Amino acid sequence: MPPEQNNFRRGVMPLVILSLLSREDMYGYQLVQETQNATGGRIVTQEGSLYPVLYKLLEQGLISDRKVPVGKRMTRIYYHIEPVGAVRLQELISEYEQITTGIHMLIKEKSE
Repeated sequence: MPPEQNNFRRGVMPLVILSLLSREDMYGYQLVQETQNATGGRIVTQEGSLYPVLYKLLEQGLISDRKVPVGKRMTRIYYHIEPVGAVRLQELISEYEQITTGIHMLIKEKSE
């Protein structure tokens, strides 16, 4: 995968994560699976590239986490969108729509 595509994906991952968490609390692997399922396989990510984004969202206070016991020895960390994260999600959606509309206009203009 070209580096440019990785950069683009990295840039949209906060939008993807906040969008998924606005539906329900999820753990890391579940976020990876739901991203792939919800996008029809168009966005595929690995847990290793997901966690830096999650940690940044945690640092910014946009999401929170909680440990939930699973079985006798395992715990799963669930992530939850905070009210400030919901506000940021709406901002990201607006920014994304403006950018994609502008790009679409450029592409259409060039092909006409």
